[in-house]
Amino acid sequence: MHDLGLFMTWYHHGWLAEYALPAAAGAGLTWIGLARHAVGKGRLLGSRRSAGLTLLILALTGAVGIVAAMALPHLAKLPPLTAGLATGATAMPRKKQDDTTQPYVKFMTLGIAWFRERLEYRMHLDACRWCDRFLDGFETSTQLRVFIYDLRNYLLDRHPTLTKTVNHLFDAADEAMVHALDVQTRTDEARRDTGSPWMREPTADETYLCRSALGEARNRCGDLLLHAYVHGRRTEQPELESLRTKALSDDAFHSSPVPRPRLTFRRNRV
Repeated sequence: MHDLGLFMTWYHHGWLAEYALPAAAGAGLTWIGLARHAVGKGRLLGSRRSAGLTLLILALTGAVGIVAAMALPHLAKLPPLTAGLATGATAMPRKKQDDTTQPYVKFMTLGIAWFRERLEYRMHLDACRWCDRFLDGFETSTQLRVFIYDLRNYLLDRHPTLTKTVNHLFDAADEAMVHALDVQTRTDEARRDTGSPWMREPTADETYLCRSALGEARNRCGDLLLHAYVHGRRTEQPELESLRTKALSDDAFHSSPVPRPRLTFRRNRV
């Protein structure tokens, strides 16, 4: 009883009831909403900028909660006609809106809607930059094939509900890598002089074809890697790094291409 009385004493303090509790409630609900909205899109704390935007949105929402709590006693003074007009306005037909928040919505929410758009864009940019950095060092289509094959098995093992999407992305990446390998093989055959062990320098067109094919393969591999990033957790980073190290090492070409029995068993169940 003493503890309950102490809590009620704290609650009756003006700063707690009028400021702290509304701000904490608004920020807490906003965090839950942002976390749910970020599922499958990126990470709220993926970089300093995204973390800063997240904290700014929480702070603004807390401020809105304080303002709303302070204005609540004055709402009773509004005429009943105002409540009727506001209720009727919610039932009016609206035009189909695109994904971009309208300017008046940004104004009415004190800029929170605009910052949410910036946060979503920043999360996507963080994911793309992470994938680009992760794929640095892959110089041949063979290395990409080793990595993407292990990545596909890894995702199917840990995210069985994403089997269809993972297999679709893997098929697209594998097709692009096969095409890149075919272009490289035909280019090497064309560069090889008859009766000589040496190869001539590639022409500008041959260099363009090889680089564009390899670039397309990297992009398709990046799609699967991006899927692993947005649906994964930070704790999975060391395991992804180990897959990358294995693909870039010489031992990768001597490893067995047969997947682990545990992975095969789980995929068959799905």
